Amino acid sequence: MKNKYKSVLLYLGCLFFSISYAQNGTIKIIGYPEITIQSHCELHYGNEVIDEYQSLNNLEEPQIMSWFKAQDSVAETYFSSNDLMNKYLERFNQLQNLGNGSISMIRVNEAGNYFYLKYDDKKGVDKLYYRQQLSSDEIEIFDPSSFKDGGTGISYIKPSFDGKKLAIGFRNGDDFSSQIVIYDLIERKLLNDKISNINPDFGGIEWLPDGSGFIYLYFPVVDKTQPGYKKNSFSVIHILGGDPEERKSIFGNSDPVVIPSDYYPKVKIGSSQDKYIVGYSASSSDYYDGYIARISDVINGESKWLPFFKQENKVFYNQGEVRNNKFIFRQGSDNGNRICQVNIENPDFNNPEILAEGSKENPITQFIVTKDKIYFAKSKFGVEVSIFVIEDNKGTEQLELPFSAGFVSFFGESVTHNFIGAELDGWTSDYTRYLINEGDFKEEALQTKIDYPDFKNLVSEQIMVTSHDGVEVPLSLVYDKNLKPDSNSEVFIYVYGAYGESLSPFFFPIFLDWAAQGGILAFAHVRGGGEKGKEWHEQGMKNLKQNSWKDLNACTAELIERGFTRKGLISLYTASAGGITAGMAVNERPDLYSSFIAEVPRMNPLGLESSGTASSTSYLEYGTVKDSLEFLGLLKMDPYHNLKPETNYPATLIMPSNNDDRIPLWDSGKYIAKLQKSNTAGTPILMDIDYLSGHEDYGDYNETVRLYSKIFSFARSNMQRD
Repeated sequence: MKNKYKSVLLYLGCLFFSISYAQNGTIKIIGYPEITIQSHCELHYGNEVIDEYQSLNNLEEPQIMSWFKAQDSVAETYFSSNDLMNKYLERFNQLQNLGNGSISMIRVNEAGNYFYLKYDDKKGVDKLYYRQQLSSDEIEIFDPSSFKDGGTGISYIKPSFDGKKLAIGFRNGDDFSSQIVIYDLIERKLLNDKISNINPDFGGIEWLPDGSGFIYLYFPVVDKTQPGYKKNSFSVIHILGGDPEERKSIFGNSDPVVIPSDYYPKVKIGSSQDKYIVGYSASSSDYYDGYIARISDVINGESKWLPFFKQENKVFYNQGEVRNNKFIFRQGSDNGNRICQVNIENPDFNNPEILAEGSKENPITQFIVTKDKIYFAKSKFGVEVSIFVIEDNKGTEQLELPFSAGFVSFFGESVTHNFIGAELDGWTSDYTRYLINEGDFKEEALQTKIDYPDFKNLVSEQIMVTSHDGVEVPLSLVYDKNLKPDSNSEVFIYVYGAYGESLSPFFFPIFLDWAAQGGILAFAHVRGGGEKGKEWHEQGMKNLKQNSWKDLNACTAELIERGFTRKGLISLYTASAGGITAGMAVNERPDLYSSFIAEVPRMNPLGLESSGTASSTSYLEYGTVKDSLEFLGLLKMDPYHNLKPETNYPATLIMPSNNDDRIPLWDSGKYIAKLQKSNTAGTPILMDIDYLSGHEDYGDYNETVRLYSKIFSFARSNMQRD
């Protein structure tokens, strides 16, 4: 690689800006913060790549951070003077207040004990409650406001199998690492065991079968400014009462376990009866390498790990359960996927016993194992859920759902009993938890049902859109059933399309308000997601990533062609990895969108994969600069590098986090700086920076209301109605 620099002084200073408003509160003239530019050029495989705003990578420089703060000030001034923003704040506060006092983070352990958070409106915190059984009286067991080291509130809970101990997690402000403390329910007190350098998003607590301790994934380096950040992690066993600083590695990079430094050596223990522990070489891939050991050996300090399965066996990440001498798992297949089982003592993953099969368009998305049964779910095109049960000597039976659901998640499962529950959700049907007994669904009724009369007329439908290459792409729509499409409907379209994640239906009043007010919500199930199985994901990865944004533009154009809306009335929203899909869609067809809004987005994947701060194994999804073909794919999918000069771009709101552990602030900053220079439309180009939250930490109720008030007011303010 050959480097050469060209210093180009484009601007002097970095703190000047001015704003002028029209009577309706929208921006007409903006003077953006100025910055000194250093153009950086690199040569990759004969391709010259110029990075005009490479100097913004230097986040330690005071002048650079002053520029970011000035950009944030422009955005804050915009919203503070926007009348529509204030109206949304009032409206969304009303919607959120309906849910205040509600229950969240419900956990049901093997013993049938219930643990959950309940919001205390007076204190403004979520307190931790306990019920011995569902029918028992609730008991307040922990108030985080009384815990001096608790950070910003409870972010994680994990009870032991017998319910006598409870792991409670707190985020440490803006750190990647969380703190875990242990609460003793018998003694009603916190123990001295405090665990640091752990992030539950990457691997939480795995309790030992007898509750005497647990295993967790330890990160030696949690400071994102230091070399080795998030790398070389290993699983540690901690026995209660022991010194948390004496970390004993039980699973990591040691013979015969070979795990790359940027993978995560995680383990799984499924029940109090488990005799085996399964270890995984975890990454952003769908398939992992697996290892197995006897729990007794691990506890005794003799971790005799044996190879179990390999990536080529297509075992889906950590979706495997031990029951007696069988290992039950979900596996990819030529026709879609399936549920299989093998004998642990003599496993043959190439010829397993097949228990159930899913297709490409209706894949099996998850399963759970109880004492005598196996429950699994399928999801047609990512939005139409069906649930089945497999029972010995009775075969497979489809269960009748209480309503047409688009999302399901099981809870309370264990191989020690047959109790099972399911959470169901939909675009227009509120999230509800059910207990399943002999195929019948009964509401759990732990949470109080909330009535939303404004949403009673909302309906949903899914249409199929032909993309650029003839492939049919599902597009979900939510709107008022009395709406008459006349090309004047305002559309808010949401897209993701990465990591094989399906954009499954969810009931969110703040989103549904858009449809209740006469607009249309649209959800594009583009390639890169998992709506049509593993192949759908693969068709939107690496050098095929263009399918993701071309699918999105096809969906948007279809809404116009069918008369639902017209150009100038379509706002595009995304988050995280969806920034690539949405950003490139805007680059290719800026005329289709009135505004583009992105939270913690990835806008410069080539820059990130070229840096030392790449999000661990993200190269498995996007590609690596170490491969000439994958490099070309990265360059082609990069929204920042593919911005065009002298182009009319839609109004843009980018909302990065200064504390993001996966996508650095400069990723959004470079995109915004270049877009502000390139845009000739006079539309607002804003960067609103979150200085408190991280990549997936969205703050409390008030912060949620403020966030979405910004998003929806920006979308509506920039509709081109004339």
